[in-house]
Amino acid sequence: MPAHALETATVDQEGFIEELIAVAEGELGYTRAKSGYTKYADWSGANKYSEWCSNFVSWCVNQADERLGVQYLGELYPMQTACATGVRWFTERGRYVSATGALKGYGAQWWREDGMPLIERPYVPRPGDLIYFEWYKYNRIDHVGIVTSVDKTADGNVRIHTIEGNPRDFDYVKRLTYLLDDPSIRAYGITREDIGTELRPSCKGPLVTALQQQLNDGGWADFRPDGFYGSKTTAAVKKLQKEYGLEVTGIADRETQEALGFWFDG
Repeated sequence: MPAHALETATVDQEGFIEELIAVAEGELGYTRAKSGYTKYADWSGANKYSEWCSNFVSWCVNQADERLGVQYLGELYPMQTACATGVRWFTERGRYVSATGALKGYGAQWWREDGMPLIERPYVPRPGDLIYFEWYKYNRIDHVGIVTSVDKTADGNVRIHTIEGNPRDFDYVKRLTYLLDDPSIRAYGITREDIGTELRPSCKGPLVTALQQQLNDGGWADFRPDGFYGSKTTAAVKKLQKEYGLEVTGIADRETQEALGFWFDG
């Protein structure tokens, strides 16, 4: 299995995450001004009076970058001024992990280490992961925070501890705790590439580009990777599936990706 690009970065990832959490802890209690102003939204270039959970997360990453002299904003974490931006960024890189075990428009997700579907063994976040919430049932992501730690209650339930800017009912930076099965948790933006994601027609982004390149390298495709899962990619996947005796669907599911030896390093 290829080495994980993010885990072999020149700056230790765990050390960076510790610094990120320290930055967030230093902001506890920061409150939006009566005018609606926050330094996080002002820094990001977004509307300085806007909802600011996404701006807070990116600001914290940038502060950790500056303290350590590195550049993880844009590599390990997205520059996001809205939740939708972060969702798209993580999804296109294979690091957006659904709490339900499947992503809309993509498909099932699984643990790369043993192929176990997430629907059977749900993902438990790690410190430094971003946690995305849906509060209002409008089929959209409403909020994001930083996971600081995870533990278990006396009866074995997993608890997720976070720091969030502008959480529901609180207009300041605050610590919060959730059970793993909290219905408002929709997904995580994770810091490692150990979750596989089914790819299918209309998907796009770096993850698809990597799939196309490996299909080319293996001789199942002969076109320039463009990052869009269209008819050429579908045909190449079908060719591979037929050769390996898999169900010929044109969808790059777990079995197809394992046959290809597909791995995406960020």
